[in-house]
Amino acid sequence: MRASNIVRYHLKYLQRLDHAQRARFVKCQLRSRAGVFQLKELFISCSHACNADCVHCYENFSHETISRSLTGAQVRRAVDQLVGLGGYQVFYCSGEFLLRNDALDLIAYARSRDLAVSVTSNGILLDEATVAAIDEAGVTKLIVSLDSADASRHDELRGVQGCFESAVSGIRLALQRNMLTEIWTYVSKSNPGELRAIARLGEGLGVDSVFVFFPLLSGHYFDKSEENLTEAERDRYRREFNRSSVVMLEFPDEEDHCRGGGAYHVNVMPTGDVTYCPAVPYSYGHIDSRSLRDCLVDIRRDRQRLAHCCRGQCPVNFDDYRRDCNARFMYGD
Repeated sequence: MRASNIVRYHLKYLQRLDHAQRARFVKCQLRSRAGVFQLKELFISCSHACNADCVHCYENFSHETISRSLTGAQVRRAVDQLVGLGGYQVFYCSGEFLLRNDALDLIAYARSRDLAVSVTSNGILLDEATVAAIDEAGVTKLIVSLDSADASRHDELRGVQGCFESAVSGIRLALQRNMLTEIWTYVSKSNPGELRAIARLGEGLGVDSVFVFFPLLSGHYFDKSEENLTEAERDRYRREFNRSSVVMLEFPDEEDHCRGGGAYHVNVMPTGDVTYCPAVPYSYGHIDSRSLRDCLVDIRRDRQRLAHCCRGQCPVNFDDYRRDCNARFMYGD
């Protein structure tokens, strides 16, 4: 994405914030420059419950046996701890957040703590009433996942007929309300030709960005190293899309570091385990028994010690991280 477009994107982001949220954002940036210990953002993966069954799902190991959901009290406590660490934004994600009966209450609670609030969704529930409700509850940014610009292919990958139509309709409804709206997508060996068409779709819809993940070898892909890209393949995407007016690659350069691991964010899993990011199933402690601050100290220690596992792709893709991190694998042997 061109520098001018990045500036435009951030200006629109700031315009979505009220005075107190902007003040918190600015204070966080100043504290970061001063080297103050803090956490900028927090992903809260509220529940494994989902109304789709994606072939590439980064969290789905065996939901019948390990399916969990955070309680409302746990979510609010995590939000409070983020505020205590000087953060400015919470991401509600994982499963389908909008399936929760208390989704609007949790959005409103984070907003009441002067945090920016982002919600990720597969789009199935994004009818006019739901989009209006989350907007009024205080969502700063709506993120909708798309795997293909072809409706039948997207529905096949998501395991739900009509998913594409609902997602695109939800994006349009959000844009009509002037909500900051993003498409999240991914590239892997299995879908080499999808991104170009998704970028055109996003540009045609008028979304603020199309954010692109390189393969996350987690969940259904945990043992599928064949889905990963080589550095040369990643660079081909960079050459094509780094100057796009809408596409934002997660790693626009091979030397770019992951934003997880406390650089910007960490994550709270549906089980309550605190992890490097939503796609990394290694626990540094449980939200009920260990503070976010203490978990963050250990996560950052691993980030520094295993810095080579943070460049160009997700740490979970590296055998060194899986073998040597000071965290517990969450799903057995």
